[in-house]
Amino acid sequence: MDLIEIGKHIRERRKELGLDQATLATLAGIGINALVRLERGSGNPRFDVLFNVLKTLGLSIHIQ
Repeated sequence: MDLIEIGKHIRERRKELGLDQATLATLAGIGINALVRLERGSGNPRFDVLFNVLKTLGLSIHIQ
C-alpha cells in the first residue's frame, strides 16, 4: 500500500464519520496542511502524524 492509497482510506473514513478536515486535524493534534498533504498522498509524513490520524479515525496499518 502506498501513500496515495493510505490517503484515500483516510479521506473516505473521515467522510464516513462526518468530519471535515479542520475538525479531524484538531482531533488528531496536527495542522490542517499536514492532513491535506496526507489525504493527497503527497510529501513524506512523519510517523507520529500518520499514527495520530489513523488512531483518531479508528484505522490501523498491518505490517508483515
